[in-house]
Amino acid sequence: MPTIISEFEAAAITAMSPELLRWFSGHAPKSGSKRKLKVAEQRDGVFFYDHDEVVAFDQWLKMPWPRKDGNRPGIPSAIKKEIKVEAGGECVICHKHDGVCEAAHIKPVAKTDNNHPENLIWLCSTHHTAFDKGFFKPVAEEEEFVPGFKLALRRYRVMLWRNQHKGSATLFAVLDTCDHLEKQLSVAKTTEQLSAVKTLAKKTLKLLPDVAAVSKSDPKFANIQTLSKGVEGLKAATGQLKKKLRAAQALRLEYVATFGFVACPLCKGSGHHDYGDCPVCHGDREIEPALAARVELSDFKKVKCPVCLGRGSNGGFDCLACGGEREMDRRFADEIVVSDFTRVDCPICQGKGMFRGRSCQACGGEGDLERRHADEINVREYEVVECPFGNGSGQHRHMDCPECGGDGELLSKDAAEVRLSDYSQRKCELCRGSGQYHDRDCPACGGEGRLEARHAADTDWTQFEEVRCPACRGKGVINDYDCGACGGEGRVEKRFVDEIDPSEYQ
Repeated sequence: MPTIISEFEAAAITAMSPELLRWFSGHAPKSGSKRKLKVAEQRDGVFFYDHDEVVAFDQWLKMPWPRKDGNRPGIPSAIKKEIKVEAGGECVICHKHDGVCEAAHIKPVAKTDNNHPENLIWLCSTHHTAFDKGFFKPVAEEEEFVPGFKLALRRYRVMLWRNQHKGSATLFAVLDTCDHLEKQLSVAKTTEQLSAVKTLAKKTLKLLPDVAAVSKSDPKFANIQTLSKGVEGLKAATGQLKKKLRAAQALRLEYVATFGFVACPLCKGSGHHDYGDCPVCHGDREIEPALAARVELSDFKKVKCPVCLGRGSNGGFDCLACGGEREMDRRFADEIVVSDFTRVDCPICQGKGMFRGRSCQACGGEGDLERRHADEINVREYEVVECPFGNGSGQHRHMDCPECGGDGELLSKDAAEVRLSDYSQRKCELCRGSGQYHDRDCPACGGEGRLEARHAADTDWTQFEEVRCPACRGKGVINDYDCGACGGEGRVEKRFVDEIDPSEYQ
């Protein structure tokens, strides 16, 4: 199944702007080739591509470009514009001469015939000539400056595209939460309610991300820049929280207008459907027009449950298909295969409810189950195999095996879950293998000095730490007698603290 990515994600992968990728979708860049970048779909003015197509096209661009009549391959105007925008319109070295700059090849075009944007950098004629003639090369630091700085430029733009892709969605989520919190602040009555809303609001406002258009050619550039200034102002704002939340509400409306969002056609802008968040807008209330146009409202119309036929029960129990609600959205009803809910004999116990002298695990002892569950059962998992622990003897350290209970065999599915490493012996961490702890048998290993890995992993070693006795408060005596709780030691292990009632020793 193809992985569809947005033009901003594609830009982050290729380090080429969304504008250039769009140009490649309408123009064949290489002379003599008709190949263009294929567009998977368009939604609300945003281009989407297949991930593998983007990667393949990017690699193809890096391959030698064909020459025509022996001349070096020309650089398309769109690529020149890309390099110019990347450099901010000025020479990347001297930051001057914006009117006499040109695209310079990092690796000589005579050797590579490569006009991929990553092999081009915007230089003024002076520095272009200097670079081509090797004037940078005598000094080691300067020899790598141009290609190294080109890499830095590309990574900076990739960062911006990634931030634009993620930051835009994050910003809307934060502003939408602020909108809800402002309304909640208005209905809060008690001190506790006000405190709860204010605490959450402060946390939410701290999550405001930066957002900015990457290129002036973006048709929403001016609006996004205005939105960005609004976010910066909101971050820096001081004063009443309610005013900040109202400012966030205004920004949310501006965001909706900037990106052309429309009210969700299912919840009609309420954010709710049935008893939860709207399944179309997920509670956001407004969505992209292209998404709104694809919504089939008939999919959400309530119809009788096809399994219980609207009765709400099936076989004396609440219908498992509709949960006893009697009806469901058409989108769910259309996916239900009624025969899947027919009860059939359990394929393991053959309808008896018992398997190997015990209640059948597969059907819970019922003897039957719904066909959809029966079809999911792997009969091989219920084959009897030798217990992998103890070589089928059923014994472990002269006792019944804890895995098979002494039977020497297990179901295949249970045998697969046995981890022999759980039974390996490890040195006791409390007594460090001596078997003694405070001149008595170690309470963790029983004086053995070792214990199985499964027990070591389950042991809370901190419970053996000594703390002040709660009865004598560490003094060791109560009423001139040794404390009965700690035996006069003044300290007890943490595991015994909860069992000591100081009032019993007064």
